[in-house]
Amino acid sequence: MPTNVRNRSDFTETLAVHAALKLAIKNKLFTKDDRVRKSADKLLAALESERTTYGRQLKMLALMKNGAGIEAMRRKLRCSRRTIFRYLNHLESAGVEISLEGTQYKVSGALLQSLLK
Repeated sequence: MPTNVRNRSDFTETLAVHAALKLAIKNKLFTKDDRVRKSADKLLAALESERTTYGRQLKMLALMKNGAGIEAMRRKLRCSRRTIFRYLNHLESAGVEISLEGTQYKVSGALLQSLLK
């Protein structure tokens, strides 16, 4: 198995599923079967929920759009400092470019537009 496939983070894989699901719903690919459409909507809501690691990472990215410090992210996500640093590491290993300006972590606006549409 190629190295780059094994080294993907959970964020990258979940992002791919999330993007594909959003596109399929947007293009109304599930309109023939109401049960499938409802299941797709339910899965999308679960992925974006703050009850999932991926959902919290999405919220963290949104917070970093204008810059956010560790303490602000910790309060908004209701988690520990250690968890914030773990999420930052996961995002960076997934290829998300995070910059630190003073005490504020930031991500590029272009990235967020593509992720958070």
